[in-house]
Amino acid sequence: LPIWLKQLWLEGPGSCSKSLPPPTGPKCRATVFSGSTEKRTMKLLSLILFKWKEDNSIELLNCEELSHFSFFHRGPLREHIKFHSRLIASRTPLGQRMSVDFDQNLGKCHAWANPNGICATVLVDGEYPMRVAFALAAEAIRMFSESMQGKWEDASADMALQNPDIQALFVKFQNPAEADKLTKIEKDLEEVKGTVMQSMDDLLKRGESLDQLMQKSKDLSSTSVQFYRTAKKNNQCCKMY
Repeated sequence: LPIWLKQLWLEGPGSCSKSLPPPTGPKCRATVFSGSTEKRTMKLLSLILFKWKEDNSIELLNCEELSHFSFFHRGPLREHIKFHSRLIASRTPLGQRMSVDFDQNLGKCHAWANPNGICATVLVDGEYPMRVAFALAAEAIRMFSESMQGKWEDASADMALQNPDIQALFVKFQNPAEADKLTKIEKDLEEVKGTVMQSMDDLLKRGESLDQLMQKSKDLSSTSVQFYRTAKKNNQCCKMY
């Protein structure tokens, strides 16, 4: 992830531009945090459902909670979330679960590629429990499969399907403790034990680089790519800790 994006994740919306006004109240029940003066809280940023394709998975449904970031940064952040989620979904074999760590313990993306051809990616911070994230992925796929039958199977381009029940589920899972009660998740959930643990570098094929994939991706605007290049070149947009 680019340095400016890492800083936003760690310290909140005021970390890179102190002059920006604070965001308004969130729609979902995510706890707002700002800087190192407050205790970091578990964050669930996105749930994206894809029609699985090995070369380039197709987006079907997207839930996100970015209200604790400034409006100015939400666009680039949204694009990078979509880019990484799509890449991880496409690199997760059907029938398998994969948990991908971002550099410097900045967060994780948990992916479950259901054999029915739907892959769910859940992007969270490093504090969010893996078993709860996979429970969200599994339940979202189940709900989507039951309610959207016949609406996604022939998709050849990204869609923006709506499902109020999945959106409500996403809101509930903002609080992992409450999600545990709602779904009665077992701490020794057998399905999670077989999860493949990876890093972003592990996902890259021989001769690939993340920079090249970003340049080719249709998910990233020129602005987001330039943000990444500038931050990587200077390596000093913001102080990291």
